[in-house]
Amino acid sequence: MSNRIIANVTNRQTRVAILEDGRLTELMVERGERVVGNIYKCRVENVVRGLDAAFVECGLDKNVFLHVSDAVPEEPSRRDMRRKMSAFPPIGQVVQQGQEFLVQIVKGPLGDKGARGTRRISLPGRYLVLMTDTSEKVGVSKKIEDEEERKRLRALGREICPDEFGIIVRTRAQGATRQELEDDVRFLTRLWQTIQGRTQQAKAPALIHEDLSLVLEVLRDVFSADVDEFTIDDKVTYDKVLNLLHNIAPQLRDRVKLYRQDEPIFTHYDIESQIERALQPKVWLPHGGWLNIEQTEALTTIDVNTGKFTGRSLEETVLRTNLDAADEVANQLKLRDIGGIIVIDFIDMDKPGHRKKVTAALRKAFEHDRMKTRIMHITRLGLVEMTRKRTSESLSQTLQTTCPCCSGHGRILSAETVAATMEREIRRLARAGDERIFHVMAAPEVVIEFIGPFGEYVDDLEEDLDCEVYARVENRMSPEHYEIIPLENRRTLRRIRRRSTGHQIEIRPEDVVRVPEMGLVGCVDGLVIYVPEVSPDTDNPVQVRLTKVMNSYARATPVSK
Repeated sequence: MSNRIIANVTNRQTRVAILEDGRLTELMVERGERVVGNIYKCRVENVVRGLDAAFVECGLDKNVFLHVSDAVPEEPSRRDMRRKMSAFPPIGQVVQQGQEFLVQIVKGPLGDKGARGTRRISLPGRYLVLMTDTSEKVGVSKKIEDEEERKRLRALGREICPDEFGIIVRTRAQGATRQELEDDVRFLTRLWQTIQGRTQQAKAPALIHEDLSLVLEVLRDVFSADVDEFTIDDKVTYDKVLNLLHNIAPQLRDRVKLYRQDEPIFTHYDIESQIERALQPKVWLPHGGWLNIEQTEALTTIDVNTGKFTGRSLEETVLRTNLDAADEVANQLKLRDIGGIIVIDFIDMDKPGHRKKVTAALRKAFEHDRMKTRIMHITRLGLVEMTRKRTSESLSQTLQTTCPCCSGHGRILSAETVAATMEREIRRLARAGDERIFHVMAAPEVVIEFIGPFGEYVDDLEEDLDCEVYARVENRMSPEHYEIIPLENRRTLRRIRRRSTGHQIEIRPEDVVRVPEMGLVGCVDGLVIYVPEVSPDTDNPVQVRLTKVMNSYARATPVSK
């Protein structure tokens, strides 16, 4: 099997795809700030006895949820976790309002919920995880099945485990030497000392330690001798990866490649079309059956259907379809990064032996999933309940947003996703033809995302392609639709009303399309205008003077009366 990691890095977002024989099996997207794995010095804002939890201020948009099971200083035993609430003291005895301590984010924000944290800090390395909350406890990943290898790694772990720490040997440590494990321990203990030093100097709330970026995290957690090629389309990121590999795995440096072709990297490897299919609820199975995947806030349901498949008998048709579904369910949950409670509705099977086969196939399909899963037995009705660890939003929650036209009953592509698609299309057109002027029309939020918070995205695009881009708002356009018109010369731009520096414009309340903390963003004759000095709560027309006019946007200052 050919395994590849493909990284697409831009100033707008970073996407990393994992391919097996050309098939997309995982897609990770990084936009803006990543918080999972970060360590903060926090202050307890509120202790909620009714939830046996506290909300702590870390400097994020929302306070972090800290349950009593995550607030106790030492990791609870399995017996305590089975006893659940009776095993823990009341939250008021564990933390007090105003108290300050370190918190690590274990689950990112999801919908209206804030992030979830823990006081038990763990630092992942390439082969080990250093546990700072326990003393000389050594664990070995359950995914290492060879008993002799488990014994060897456990013995090595006990020998190298530093005092007052615990370690967990990761799956990728199979075959690792003592020197490699010792190097990991040495690096992680030095990192912990650095974190402690920063904690003493920082004033809560403060970020103490930021986890690796997406590409470097994949390098640490996924890239190994089993991966044939790691291809990156950004030179700066490529150099960072090589520098890090020089210290941790120099034998893998020749597998890292820099992508230099004009064609977008995800298009070249046929990833874009696979992403589009991953956002559809219907998934076809190899023999003609199909799955229907529906996500809700509480759980995800997966319905299995025979579709066009007909075997020699009803029992054969049902069993074959369910076995196909068991394998594809694992692929889809990993690809779509779906977590939480999942209910799979297999087709009813009368024979207990068939139900056992399907359950065994489902468990086997999840053996290589990096997320922790728990699968219950199949019922006589064909239902299987399972859970999959969730640390962040799913793929659809990342790439799509609630449709403003249907009030959340359906989903459409987010403004960020459409803007990124527009940028890729302009790059393709610029490299395929001779045109260097482009007239772009889209919905207001899409144009604003395309331009960038300070106009930097469209400025970088024009400089990179040596072209001119005139982006204009078209209010009647659907948020998912856009139009890009290549132009031969500026004479064809007459339909676009041009503005110049010093020109005075009136921005009416209905022209305002976004209100940041200070200032406003308006749209007049399709042109996006940033006015940072205006009070955002204005309900009256504002007279402004243009101070800077670019092809796709302008800046202005209010005219004093």
